[in-house]
Amino acid sequence: MKIILLLLYFAFLLADLLLVHFKLYKYRIFSKTLLMPILILYYIFSSKNIIFTIIIALFMSFLGDTFLLFENKKTFFKLGLFSFLLSHIFYLLTFLITSNFLKDKVPFYIFIFFIPYLLYGLFFYRSLFPEIEEVKREILMYIIVIILMSFFTIPRFYIFSLKNSLLVFIGSILFIISDSLLSLQIFKEKIKKNSILIMLNYGLAQFLIVSGFI
Repeated sequence: MKIILLLLYFAFLLADLLLVHFKLYKYRIFSKTLLMPILILYYIFSSKNIIFTIIIALFMSFLGDTFLLFENKKTFFKLGLFSFLLSHIFYLLTFLITSNFLKDKVPFYIFIFFIPYLLYGLFFYRSLFPEIEEVKREILMYIIVIILMSFFTIPRFYIFSLKNSLLVFIGSILFIISDSLLSLQIFKEKIKKNSILIMLNYGLAQFLIVSGFI
């Protein structure tokens, strides 16, 4: 079953990328919105120890995917932003819970690795002005959460296998790339509308994070 679900996930991701390429946006309601439910089932059938915060994170992403299909409407955009914020929070909680961060296994010098995240977050936040003036608090909160989410994948390298830790870490970086491109598209119009790169990075990010827990 898990092989079938894996093939389905990448088939729907490819279908969504093709719909974006050919600008058939109205049909994405059938491709984009089914990605996370398929990934949830893949995780459930593949994992021996199911972590419910991962399922909640994926469900929040499903809601975000659905709301952002109607991003031209301000209310739906804010709902999409809030849904993905919650998704990142639940991923962050997952990484904290599973990494034993407060125990001796994780050295505190890893906070050195937070410096690049902090510099990127500050730079990117400032680069979005003045277009984000009306939602600057929400965007700032979102940036803080997503960089914390990615940073707290690093303690996993001290506890889990290199393969699993690397999958989660790369997935979190791809998530930052995807969200950064989406922000540039929405607020700065520097990225082509519904860019394939946004969805490709997003689809791979979710898959890699989940794969790191299987």
